[in-house]
Amino acid sequence: MPVKRQFFFFAFVAIVLASYGAVRALQGETSAAKPSLSAVYFYDKSDKKVTLEDFKGKVVLVNLWATWCTPCVAELPSLDRLQKALPADKFVIVAISMDTSSMKAVGDFLKKRGIKNLDVYWDKDRQLPLKWKYDGLPTSFLLDRDGNTIARYDGPYVWDQDPVLKDIRERVPK
Repeated sequence: MPVKRQFFFFAFVAIVLASYGAVRALQGETSAAKPSLSAVYFYDKSDKKVTLEDFKGKVVLVNLWATWCTPCVAELPSLDRLQKALPADKFVIVAISMDTSSMKAVGDFLKKRGIKNLDVYWDKDRQLPLKWKYDGLPTSFLLDRDGNTIARYDGPYVWDQDPVLKDIRERVPK
């Protein structure tokens, strides 16, 4: 695809995602308080097991995504910008890849797209689909500092723009 057509394609996708996310946020599709997510483990880039307990004390946005999921890939740049915009000592995005390939393949995929601020994780043992209820990818869960689910976002969003950005900023301590 020529560069000019690629630019227009991605610009169109960004506009659609922003509109879609704004409409859903205004309609209140993010949920109010929900119970905590079931305990699971996943892996970091060093192949070390990680759990959500490791992030207690921070507001956490858990994002479930995959390299083959077009809406997931479209929202990655805004997730990357969101992580950069908020203080890392108070907020973290836990982007968990649902791919079946390898962590190296996922890391290479992100590097090729210029994603620099996200720490990516991998559900290598395929626990999440068995223990967490969600309808498809992408799905994100916003957790408070104690690990309680305070919002759920189904589908793609433009994370670094209002109204979603405002919603998240209000929950991150100053």
